[in-house]
Amino acid sequence: MESSKRQARLDRRRSQERQSQLKWLVYIVVAAVAVTGLLILAQQVGGPRSITYTQKDGLTLGDADALVTIVEFADFQCAFCQRAYNTTEVPLLEQYVDPGKAKYTYQLVAFLGEDSTLSAEAGYCAADQNYFWEFHDIIFAAVNFSNGNVGGYSEERLLGFARKVSGLNIDSFTQCLASDVNLARVDEAASQASALGITGTPSYVINGTVLAGFQSIEQLQQAIENALAAAGAN
Repeated sequence: MESSKRQARLDRRRSQERQSQLKWLVYIVVAAVAVTGLLILAQQVGGPRSITYTQKDGLTLGDADALVTIVEFADFQCAFCQRAYNTTEVPLLEQYVDPGKAKYTYQLVAFLGEDSTLSAEAGYCAADQNYFWEFHDIIFAAVNFSNGNVGGYSEERLLGFARKVSGLNIDSFTQCLASDVNLARVDEAASQASALGITGTPSYVINGTVLAGFQSIEQLQQAIENALAAAGAN
């Protein structure tokens, strides 16, 4: 009889322990889901990233004598360009541009319509004052990004983005954008893309090798490593 009671108490204790463990497991899963949700929300509503860029020259970032040149053909209305900006650009800057192994440059094209054209012109206007990289951080920020030619990159809105770039002369930028002086550069970028067989964005040219379409960080790293090896880097 006493043995049965002890067994019953033991069974209850084990049951309570299992319930306690299950509760903690539920708490952990809920917490993980909550954190993931917050991260996704932050990406969806996040503002511009804050980076101090050095060794910048218009559209190009990095040592002018670097062995590898990374050229990205991008359209500011392109969702995959924004994805590349969010997932691959910073790792490439940190791994290859900052150490002087590569330089990174943009070619702004307008494959997707009127808003693409105006935003590309704005990017070139920012580059004329050597503030392209700061401007592209603002336009690619989740709170500002727009596609579908819905007026998200109207002249008024682009001027608003420009005003957020510390140091940029807004009067010169306004005159540049209104004059369409950089429309020829948008057309020239499109011609270069066509000559390379590039029909979509983002696409990359790494020391002459074309990588069409969105590329994973691993694919880009491999292409850069191949270019470094071909250039005789140690």
